[in-house]
Amino acid sequence: MVIFNTGSVAESVGNILGWDNLSSISGTTLINMASQEVNYIEQFTTDAISDDSISEKYQPAAIDLTMSKALISIDAQAGGISDVKLGDLSVKGGNSSNAELAKQLRTDAIARLKELQRTVRYKRVIGC
Repeated sequence: MVIFNTGSVAESVGNILGWDNLSSISGTTLINMASQEVNYIEQFTTDAISDDSISEKYQPAAIDLTMSKALISIDAQAGGISDVKLGDLSVKGGNSSNAELAKQLRTDAIARLKELQRTVRYKRVIGC
């Protein structure tokens, strides 16, 4: 089992988006963003999650939420990213594409968190 911390989340975000694209955001700021999103996940799921120990099931959501926040921050600072490709999702253009991608990342992350909350219940029926 791989355990992440907020620094690992920040590093993953930097590697996915490209460190050159994140030049307007310091490493400390990115780690703080990751910490805020881990707190969001903790409140959303009501599970105890430490910044130093993020289990595998929360890592994709933490990364997506942090990427979303980073893209919004880049837009706010007018740095912008021209082209971004994440798996099958590819967005080209200026700052407006960042907002679109950020919204999609956040939506996907929240959907993952909702799936984690589902509980499976089994009912045993004894026949006559």
